[in-house]
Amino acid sequence: MKVDDYLRTSATHIFAAGDIIGRMMLVPQALQGGFVAATNAVQGPKVRLLLEKRGAPTGSFTEPEYAQVGLTEAKARQTNDVVTSTVNFDSTTRTIIDGRRLGFCKLVVDRQTAKILGCHVIGERAVDIAEVATIVIAAAMRVDELARIPLSYPTYAGILVSVAVKAAHELGLAIGWQAHQAA
Repeated sequence: MKVDDYLRTSATHIFAAGDIIGRMMLVPQALQGGFVAATNAVQGPKVRLLLEKRGAPTGSFTEPEYAQVGLTEAKARQTNDVVTSTVNFDSTTRTIIDGRRLGFCKLVVDRQTAKILGCHVIGERAVDIAEVATIVIAAAMRVDELARIPLSYPTYAGILVSVAVKAAHELGLAIGWQAHQAA
């Protein structure tokens, strides 16, 4: 079924959400879509479904977990000059403490704007890390801005800051003081 950004169907008085629209068939997206469709059905088309266009996180609680948000490196390279940066879990404090060293976190960053286009994670708490990256992407943050956020240490979310520091250095961006150092 085709719907517009307001989740309005071709029958303009009918709105749809969830698996029936054939997009990301995941619970969080269905919940957001249900809110958008219900609001627009009652109040008229005022609320747009935006997150899918900027990147909605996907992942699974497998062993190890995997998750991603935004563009893949290959997709990003089709329209952007990108730099990628990866931090392996065997070099991060929290994963070493927990004995969960298998995995990595990778950022795909636009070289010209320094904005994060994608994040890919395999390993312990990958879904949680990708959700933080979703907020960063939705806010259109630059990688050096993320690198300056002093997240709690040692945490899995802190891995995202570590890879941001590494990417910012690869782009030659000044970071100044930061709570984390790239390995």
